[in-house]
Order: sequence, then C-alpha cells, then structure tokens
Amino acid sequence: MSDTPCIVAVGAHAADMEFTAGATLLKHVRAGWQAHIINLTLGEKGASTQSVEEYSAQKKAEADACAQILGATQHYLPYKDGEVDNTDDVAHQIAILFRQLQPQVIITHWHGSIHLDHTHCYHLTRRAHFMAAIKHFEVDGLPRMPACRLYYADNWEDPEGFEPYVYVDISDVFDDYERAFKSFAIGRGEGGYPYWDWYQARTRIHGIAQRVRHAQAFAIDDFSKNVSKELL
Repeated sequence: MSDTPCIVAVGAHAADMEFTAGATLLKHVRAGWQAHIINLTLGEKGASTQSVEEYSAQKKAEADACAQILGATQHYLPYKDGEVDNTDDVAHQIAILFRQLQPQVIITHWHGSIHLDHTHCYHLTRRAHFMAAIKHFEVDGLPRMPACRLYYADNWEDPEGFEPYVYVDISDVFDDYERAFKSFAIGRGEGGYPYWDWYQARTRIHGIAQRVRHAQAFAIDDFSKNVSKELL
C-alpha cells in the first residue's frame, strides 16, 4: 500500500469528472497526491456525426490527453453509454479499484440528474464505497479500503437538490485546468453545447462566494455533514 495519499473521481462518461473535478484533482496532484479517474463508459454515443466506434476512439484519446495535463491516471470500465446498470456486479468492479487504489477522497456525480447514467453512477459509487470498506465483502482477495470521504461534483446535468458544501480554491491551477478541459472537442465547443462557458462561469461564481478568483464546489450527503469540510 502506498504512503502517498490518493484522490479518485468516478464518472459515468469520459469528460464528466475531468470537467467537474479536474482542477481539484490537479490541485491535489500538485500537493503530492495521486489522482485517478474511473470512467464507467466513454460517452461514445454523444456524437451525431460519427459512429460509436469512431467517437469512442476519439473520446479515449481526449481523456488520455486530458489526464496527462492533470497528472491523473485513467481507468476505463467496459460499460456502454446510456446502458449503465445499477447492479452489484458493476459496483464490484468499482470496489476492486477502490481497494487497489486505497483512496482518502472519492468524488462522483450527485444523484439529482437528468441523465440516468449519472444517477446510477452515484448509487454505484456509494455501493462500491461500502463494499470496499467492509472487510467481510470478498473483493478479489484485496485488503479493505479504510474509511474515506465521499463528495459529489457540480455538473450542469446534475442540478436537482445540489447544494455546495465544500469549495476548493483552484485559482492557481485554473489555466492548466482550461488546457486539460479543452483536450476534449466538446470542451472546445465543437459539440454544440458551450461546456467551457458554463464551467468557467460556475467556477467564477463559486470563487466570488469564497472571495477567490475561481473555485470548484462539492456537495455531500446530509448525514455526512459532521465530517471535515476540507478537501485540500
């Protein structure tokens, strides 16, 4: 087991966690942490002008380029965009990675989403968190994951009931976050939706609230609000 602290972000699709938590991952990397991104799918059905195979290859190349800038390691699970099932079999695959990586912090989607993959990712990550932390679950013979903190990222598709609880000042990594973000064609505005405009504005709004230039915000479950508010 590594003595280096670890932060893990679990996204339904490649680009989800890079957009919502990429700057926070980079901030932790620069503070000496390991950072990992787990993608349940590549989001390969999101292009109207390309085949699933073509866009899948593109998204993976973009995600790898993004992770290189963030200093993070990508992990790709073999599920299909729009078809992520909320089952223990899927949660078990995530739990394997949690036990291998031994994170101190996990970030994933908030459950109040317009996208079912995102909602399922929330529940799957929570289930995997439980399975990985309880020693009586058999997870490929791996040692249990010690208790760690679980946070939910601010995503334009996950707005219902989302309330910021923790803010991370990302001002000092903002320029590199933008470079990483724009590794994705959709991050450069090529998919029709102005992703960068939304996320840049959101980090500015959160920054104003915290009296810094830019910040990313994260929610937690109500029953967890007795834990430390610090992410970094």
